[in-house]
Amino acid sequence: MALLNDEIARQQDGKIELRAQPLRIQWTFADLTTADGHRLQCVFSASVAALDEPVERQMLAEAFLGRKSSLAIQDVVTHFDPALHAAANQAALVRKVATWVEGDGRDVMLQALEKEAKRVAFACGLNVMPPLHVNLESASFTQQKIEAMGRELAEQRVAGQVEHLEHAAALLKQFEDLRKAAPQLSPGAILEQIGPAERGTMLQTLLLSASRSATPRLLWAVAGPYLIRIDPRSAPSKADLIPLPPALGPLRSVQADHIDDRPVLLVGARGGIIIVEPDAAGSGAQPRLYADGELVSQLGFSKAVIWNSELWACHSDGGIVAWQLQQPDQPLATLRPTHLAQAAGSTPAPIPALPRTPPPLPSLRQPPPLPSQAAPSLPYIQPIHHQGARHLTALDAGRLACTFAGRLLTINRQKELVLLPLDSANEVVSLIADTQRILITHEDGIISIRDRQTLHVCSQEHRHMRIVAAAALPWLGGMRLLLAGEDGPIQCLGLDDALITQYISPQRGPRLVAGTDDIVAAVSADRQRLVLWNSWDGRRISGELSLAAMARHRIADLTFA
Repeated sequence: MALLNDEIARQQDGKIELRAQPLRIQWTFADLTTADGHRLQCVFSASVAALDEPVERQMLAEAFLGRKSSLAIQDVVTHFDPALHAAANQAALVRKVATWVEGDGRDVMLQALEKEAKRVAFACGLNVMPPLHVNLESASFTQQKIEAMGRELAEQRVAGQVEHLEHAAALLKQFEDLRKAAPQLSPGAILEQIGPAERGTMLQTLLLSASRSATPRLLWAVAGPYLIRIDPRSAPSKADLIPLPPALGPLRSVQADHIDDRPVLLVGARGGIIIVEPDAAGSGAQPRLYADGELVSQLGFSKAVIWNSELWACHSDGGIVAWQLQQPDQPLATLRPTHLAQAAGSTPAPIPALPRTPPPLPSLRQPPPLPSQAAPSLPYIQPIHHQGARHLTALDAGRLACTFAGRLLTINRQKELVLLPLDSANEVVSLIADTQRILITHEDGIISIRDRQTLHVCSQEHRHMRIVAAAALPWLGGMRLLLAGEDGPIQCLGLDDALITQYISPQRGPRLVAGTDDIVAAVSADRQRLVLWNSWDGRRISGELSLAAMARHRIADLTFA
């Protein structure tokens, strides 16, 4: 008669067979209460065997084998449980939880349970023997410790933040003192006067301080037929789709500008420009449409500006187009790529007069090349997309600038065109003007800084990276430069200092980037997702939105306004 694995004894035909080797048995008491009111869980384990003596066999049979033929482990657990539970609970009430869990309480509990277990075993023919073990745990005590540790860490963080704030305040005072002492220096130049160990902290502090006092701006994007309004500071970030009239085709670009000190959005479409007032967007107010009826192209207007109370825009296939603000149906002037290409050739040619336009444009003039930048005359160029007119920017009240066919082109109030050589034959990624300078960023990583008035080259830098997007980050009345490469994080460079900060995210190689005082935004390489950072903290993103999933179109452009 073989015993089962969990059987201690079996009775058959008046005979009792006992297991020769003891079995391990475990009891769990989960609801004990300590002296200080904590819940305590106790797990007690011991080896148990039946005693092979006639009297012990008789006691075993009377205790366990009267109504069943075998004695299993669970029977022993059930028989011992009430007495052991009472002994454990009585012992737990004597001491506080810390003693049971962290002090010498395990030995005290083990002695109490061993004594009670042997008392019960003596009356039923069993023997409780080593090894005996007790494990004590308290979930409420553990939670209390975690909370106490959290409070301690919070106090340490607060103390560290106070120290950091005091240090930041001292750095800000030092910066302001330097600005007062040398008002002719730019913020970047002043930053260079700070000790190298403090410059990074100083820059972060200045960015944070500037963001706190900045006027919040909304972020605007275009995708397919939609103008998208984004609140980048909400948690989570929110976006609203605003459909624009489809008459001019899909949307290509969006820029912020002003008409008579009133903010407007200039939205470039396939066949013209749409002027939208941000405050009225989505309210049912009709935007103004400025159409170029002669233009046939699959591309769209990539940039627009308000200049001398006129609307000017550039298009890779359409050239440069201007409208009077009060006459949206007919362009004031159109400078097609063929006209612009003649300016890049060896013989400048006059631009023909257009119907319903001011007097014909005078002959184009091209200044002689500088000795160090001499370039041979170029033949007529059949325009291709990256050689078309792009990056239209107002230099001042008297001149516009854009890039065309690898040259920098300016237009003055007398409708004269001037072409200047660029510092790289590679495509221009951006043309950004601040109060005194104009930055020209090339795809091959060359960044040229020119004087905004004379357009002479002030300095040049090679970043040794393929740049796919660039934008300005406003900073203390000037700007820093945001650069997005094919891979890696977005870099933020100072124009007058050597500091470089980074904005990191899982989205690599963004195709669009924009910045305002407190927010940096970028569009993923597939133009589907929008990623946001706080301007002072590029280590972690502050928001992310799948705009393409909302609009069912890829993101074409974005700007703050």
